[in-house]
Amino acid sequence: MEESFMVSVFDAHKDNLQFVWPSIVCSIQNASFIAVDCELSGLGSRKLINSQAVDDRYKNISEVAKTRSIISLGLSCFKLSECEKTLNFSVQTFNFMALCAEDFLVEPSALQFLVTHGFDFNKQYSQGVPYNRGNDTSVKGKSKKNTWDLRDLFTVMVSAKVPLVLHNGLVDLVFLYQNLYADLPTKLSSFLADLEMMFPSGIYDTKFVAEFSLRTSASFLEYIFRSHQVKNINLKNSCRPHVICNHTLIESDFVDFWDCSPRLQHEEDMEICTNYINHGFCNSASNCKKSHDVYRAVLLEEQKKTKKRKRKDESQVVSFEASHVMSIIESPRQERFRGHRAGHDAFMTGFCFASFIAQRSSTSLENVHAVRWKNLVDRIVDVRNRVCLSGKDFPLVIQKSAFSKCSKSHLEKYERLFPGKKNYF
Repeated sequence: MEESFMVSVFDAHKDNLQFVWPSIVCSIQNASFIAVDCELSGLGSRKLINSQAVDDRYKNISEVAKTRSIISLGLSCFKLSECEKTLNFSVQTFNFMALCAEDFLVEPSALQFLVTHGFDFNKQYSQGVPYNRGNDTSVKGKSKKNTWDLRDLFTVMVSAKVPLVLHNGLVDLVFLYQNLYADLPTKLSSFLADLEMMFPSGIYDTKFVAEFSLRTSASFLEYIFRSHQVKNINLKNSCRPHVICNHTLIESDFVDFWDCSPRLQHEEDMEICTNYINHGFCNSASNCKKSHDVYRAVLLEEQKKTKKRKRKDESQVVSFEASHVMSIIESPRQERFRGHRAGHDAFMTGFCFASFIAQRSSTSLENVHAVRWKNLVDRIVDVRNRVCLSGKDFPLVIQKSAFSKCSKSHLEKYERLFPGKKNYF
C-alpha cells in the first residue's frame, strides 16, 4: 500500500469546528499551497453557464451562485517539508459540512449525484456549519470572536497569501466569493482584479494544466489524478524526483481514512467505456456493460504512447506497474469511509498540482541537494492565474486590466482584514 494514498480526512461540522479551529488555521498558514473543492446544490442551465461570451458566462454563473449554495467544502493543505531528490509534502485534509442559513435552490440532478456517491443530507441539515451569503452582516465593533464559521475560514485562506489550487475552478471561485466573502461585482473585470489582489501568490487550475500544458487525452479530475499516479510511480521506479505525501492528521473519531491507492478493478475482459473515460460520466450509469476503470484506461493510454515511441524500456515500466498494482499490501490503517467527499477531490487536486511541479522540476532536483519552494513555483509561471474555460481554446486570465477597478465590496472588506495597508492597485 502506498501510504501517500491512504488519505486521512477530518470531518468538520458545527459540533466540532471550534475544537479543531486552531489546527485548521495553523495548517493553512503554514501550507506551501492549499487545494479547494466545492460541492454545490446546483449549477443551473449548463447552456447559460457555458455561454459563448465570457462576460455572459460570468454573469450567468453569478446568478447561480446567488441562488444556490455550497453544501460541502473540501480543503487540503500541502506543506513542503523536504525537497531533496523528492518532494515530501505533509498533507492535512478537511471536509466541511456546510449549511447556508438563507433560502437556496436545490436541483434534483445534483442531489441524486451526491446521494449516489454517499453524501449524507441528514448530517448536512443537522450538523452543517451555518453561513450567510454576500457581504458581512456585521462590521462594526472589534470584540473578539469566540465562535468561527466558514466565512472566517475563507478569510484565513485570503490572509495566508498562499497559492490556491482548484480543478476547473471558475464556478468554485464565483461560489466561494459570493457565499463566503462578499457580494459579487457586476463586471467580470472587477472580479478578476479582486481575485488577483486576494491571492497574490497565484491561483492554479489543474484542468487548465491538463489541457494546455500536459495535453492529456481527458481532463476530468479522476483521470488526471490516476495519470499523475502512474507518472509518479514511473519516476519513483526510475529513481527520479517524485512526490511523497505524509498525512499528518492525528487519528480521532472525526478522522476517516480514504484509500485511493492505484489498483486495477477485475474488469480485464470488459471493453473500456469511451464516453466515461473521455468525459468522466456515462449516460447509462450503473446499467453500462462496459468498464469504467479509469486507472486501467490510463495504463492502456501509457502503453499506446510507449509503443509510438518504440521504447521497450518504458513499456516494461508500465507493465510492471500493472502487476505491482494487483499485489498491493494492505495498510494497517483500514478505510473507514466509502463514497464521495469534497475533501477527497481537494486532495486529488492538490496531488495533481504537486506532481506537475515535480515533473517540471525534475532536472533541478536531480542536480542539487535542496530547492526552495519559491524556486519550484517560479518554474510554472506559464500556468499561474489561468483558469480553464469549458469549450474554449483559451483560458480566463486572472489579472487586473488597465481599464478595470477592484469592486467596492472587496476594497471595504480588504481594508477591514488588513487595516492601514495601502491598495497596491
